[in-house]
Amino acid sequence: MEAGPSVDHLTLGKSHRPSPFAPGTLVVVQAGQSTPFTVQPGQRFVIGRGPDADLLVTDDSVSPRHALIERSGPGWLVSTLDPANPTWLLDATGRAQEVDTELGLRQGELLLGACQVLLYPPAPGAERPATP
Repeated sequence: MEAGPSVDHLTLGKSHRPSPFAPGTLVVVQAGQSTPFTVQPGQRFVIGRGPDADLLVTDDSVSPRHALIERSGPGWLVSTLDPANPTWLLDATGRAQEVDTELGLRQGELLLGACQVLLYPPAPGAERPATP
């Protein structure tokens, strides 16, 4: 899988506060509830409301197979799986950009319908093999 354009300068939406979550965490926010998931390097999954989604959300505005998210290298790869219902990336000013191709980013805030997905960066050096 080849990474698309890289976005390294993002902060999580308009929030500039330190993360209360561990590095490499994905947080799904739906109906006012935050649910964190620890994601291992190389782990990839489909997020959606369908029965075959790896990470199930319940909001009707989310497609059954909405997006593919992978923890890759020093960050994340994100792809929209349903072009009729795109995934959106919020920049540091709160403006939304459609994710229409595979996008590589260090951290970010995604909108999938009415659900918010926060991607926190892995710890520095977490992707490098240990030296003997």
